[in-house]
Amino acid sequence: MSYPRPISRFLAIAFTAIALTPGLVRAQRDPRLAETVSAADAAWNAGKYGDALARYQDVLRQDSSAARVMYRVATLLARGKDFDRSITLFRKYVILAPSDVDGRIGLARALAWSGRYDESVATCDSVLGASPRNRDAALLAAQALSWSGNLEGAIARYERWLAIHPADADARSGLAKLRSAEAAIAPSLEPTFGSTNDSDNNRSMTYLMRGSVTAPWRARVVAEGSYRIADLASAHGTAIGFRGTSAWTPLGGRWTVHGELGVERLDASDGLSAQHAAHVEPLLSAALSGHLTSAISLGGSVVRGVFDETASVIFAGVATTEVNGEATVTPYERLTVTVTGGRTALSGGSGPNTRIGVAGSARWSVLPSLSVATGLGTFGYEHLASDGYFAPRRYMLAEGSIRWRLGDELGWSMDSEIGLGHQAITGFGNSMVGRFAQRYGATISYRPQPGIEWSVGGSFATAAGGGTAFV
Repeated sequence: MSYPRPISRFLAIAFTAIALTPGLVRAQRDPRLAETVSAADAAWNAGKYGDALARYQDVLRQDSSAARVMYRVATLLARGKDFDRSITLFRKYVILAPSDVDGRIGLARALAWSGRYDESVATCDSVLGASPRNRDAALLAAQALSWSGNLEGAIARYERWLAIHPADADARSGLAKLRSAEAAIAPSLEPTFGSTNDSDNNRSMTYLMRGSVTAPWRARVVAEGSYRIADLASAHGTAIGFRGTSAWTPLGGRWTVHGELGVERLDASDGLSAQHAAHVEPLLSAALSGHLTSAISLGGSVVRGVFDETASVIFAGVATTEVNGEATVTPYERLTVTVTGGRTALSGGSGPNTRIGVAGSARWSVLPSLSVATGLGTFGYEHLASDGYFAPRRYMLAEGSIRWRLGDELGWSMDSEIGLGHQAITGFGNSMVGRFAQRYGATISYRPQPGIEWSVGGSFATAAGGGTAFV
């Protein structure tokens, strides 16, 4: 249909005005939008991501087609664990900028972080279909498979990438961690032998065999058998124990429930007096630990056990019931502060007794392989005891320590720790003794491949035990 010339000119002008109206309105707002985008970019570059997110979102409310802003908002939402909104925005961004590979990588990453592993891997594969050498897509797909529990598939992805890029250190490190994880969930058998000789001439030898398998509820079930011999002068004590332990991790891995059930047969004899005692004791424990936030974790446990270290405590037949609690705070990336406390009720022997102890420590990681710590701990008993265990009215230990590791995960390595401090012991007659406290320990290990390790270690200590714990 044709119109007269004046009408045609009028219609052309009208259609042009309608077409340009959104652009004119946006142009009027552009100066303020540009200022907001500039401020948001400055906050992004300065690491002030909360401020950047608020400003970018303000821009999107005014211009929903701002692709670069949409990408950054989606990225920040994913970092803040608002995965549903992040994924929605990434999908819109991919439609607006279909040729930008980073958008699809961002979408795949958000999907993986939200636990939608199959969708993440599929998105990565769509990128790899067009760009087989895209490193981000290849490694992210391997990570998503490992997070989903498909270790075989993740290892195959890493090996495929390393066959073409053998110098990729990150990929090689990721593969090594997966192989270690694969070895960790495989059935295992660990024989151990240990021998001690303290300043009071208490000598003991321990033989231990531990085996473990992965249970259907994706936790390790550990079975352990131990045999310990302890000699002091003419007194001879043995302890034969069997334990089974496992754990359950509900609520998305934030909390862990740990349980142990076992039995121990104790036997003691004295060559001088011909005294002999033998009894069987149950071993029970239950513990709960978890993260309140990324920087705060709490734990608590109830443990039923026995004193079984020497013949004298086996003769006494002292059983213990402990209630313990622990809190760990990481106020800074390299600083960890831990506080522990507990109450132990003792039964049997010369009569009921109670021990209460608390300890606190602060550890600073100077390097990934080197840390220093300071700690203070104390414990005390309600009554004097004559059953062969150390039971002061009050014991206090102040200590500084250094811990370091040399070597790699595979091959040779050495773990060492030195602790120096002062200990004060107060008896029930109000007598007080103070002396220098020291402890040294080192372990040399050789791990030729994940799942196989040989190690030998030794330690020496002059500090008392029984209620303090520095970590």
